[in-house]
Amino acid sequence: MYQAIVIDDEKWVVKSLIATIKNQDYFEIITEFYDGLSGLEYIRIHQPALAFVDVRLPGMGGLEILQAAHAEGLSTLFIMISGHAEFAYAQKAMFHNAIGYCLKPFSRSELMDSMQKAYQLLQEQEQKAENQEASLEEQPNIFHPQHLVSSHKSVQMMIDYTEKHYQEDISIQNLAEYCSINPNYASQIFRQETGGTFVSYLTSLRIEHAAWLLAHSDQTVFAIATQVGYSDYFYFAKVFKKVKGCTPTAYRKDSEEHV
Repeated sequence: MYQAIVIDDEKWVVKSLIATIKNQDYFEIITEFYDGLSGLEYIRIHQPALAFVDVRLPGMGGLEILQAAHAEGLSTLFIMISGHAEFAYAQKAMFHNAIGYCLKPFSRSELMDSMQKAYQLLQEQEQKAENQEASLEEQPNIFHPQHLVSSHKSVQMMIDYTEKHYQEDISIQNLAEYCSINPNYASQIFRQETGGTFVSYLTSLRIEHAAWLLAHSDQTVFAIATQVGYSDYFYFAKVFKKVKGCTPTAYRKDSEEHV
């Protein structure tokens, strides 16, 4: 089951929603919030698969939460809940990528329809990721970096961009500009989602590619250093030894002996 949260300022509404969707196998409500700011902060940090969000909330309304999540590239899916049937609310919610709009008092069938849609979207995303992994495994003679997967849309954009451009002179500033977010925020969420800094991830990609070339090609070490993004051969050798525990030449020799 996927994780879901509820953000509504009325406890009886939260309890009613949880009771209405019990005995289903799609989502588990793991926590609840009674104001918009607390709910958004949780979404930013934990990226739950789904959030039920009331349109009207103290501090920050549901539509504002959707706008912020959309602008920051957060992957959480949203189902809006409201006691107001105005078309304008639903229209704005759908514009900011809400996948459902359910009215109070809750209809189980209405909630289930939106939840099934969310579940299907999540399943399709996972299947797409698995297909990409399988496609890479079918090409053994070409180096493929280890593919990281993040539930955070902006972080996944940064990962995908880095995998394609790590041989170039790139920085966290380049990625932030690519994702249209602040560089400090980009650095923060990248570390939060991957457990390491962008620089360490970039270095890992470059050195793994270099190690693969040393073992699978007859290119010179200097040519390999240039190919993976290092214009300074001596700096490359220093970084390679720090990561792999031996010099590039020693690594190649050891690889040849184990063929």
